[in-house]
Amino acid sequence: MPPPEPRLPLLTRALIGPPGLLLLPVCALTGLLLLYGVSVPGGYFGLLLLGGFAGLLLTVVWLPRFVVGLIREDGRPGLRRHWVRWAAAPVMAAAVIGLVAFDVPWTVRFAASEASLERVAKDVSAGAEPEGGTRWIGLVQVSSVTRADGGVAFRLADAGFLDSHGLVWSPEGAPQENAPSTYEHLDGPWYEWTEGW
Repeated sequence: MPPPEPRLPLLTRALIGPPGLLLLPVCALTGLLLLYGVSVPGGYFGLLLLGGFAGLLLTVVWLPRFVVGLIREDGRPGLRRHWVRWAAAPVMAAAVIGLVAFDVPWTVRFAASEASLERVAKDVSAGAEPEGGTRWIGLVQVSSVTRADGGVAFRLADAGFLDSHGLVWSPEGAPQENAPSTYEHLDGPWYEWTEGW
């Protein structure tokens, strides 16, 4: 009868073992944090900074473990046996990168909020006094609503770093460009605006 294989030291087991109950949920939460951070024009700077740091930290933890598992002979069987757990983090990262590259978070958030935003825009355009203060309209948090040349401007709360970002409802066509504001057509009568400083 062959002698039992010696138990590997704890650090070695941690380095060649598959991602576990802590790493994978943290990867998922980091991905969600990053997706929420880019779900408005200009993004939420603080969340993006935190999510970027967490993503970098997760990469620094996952990648060496994977490389050690590939290099060590006693690590390769674990890679094959637990391939789903090893693949989960890069698949989540690729999904987040793909969703961000195609601007899916903002597109979905705007589509879900468009009817509510348009209702407020039509009311304000018809003469109703806009409510003051920061509030939610649909899934979009706005800090102010104001009448603009033939339309209504919504300033997004906490969006961007140095620049202000918002939406303009302008059924009469593109708003007049006036520095430092720029406009980009979004959909129908909607435009994204950025106001530099």
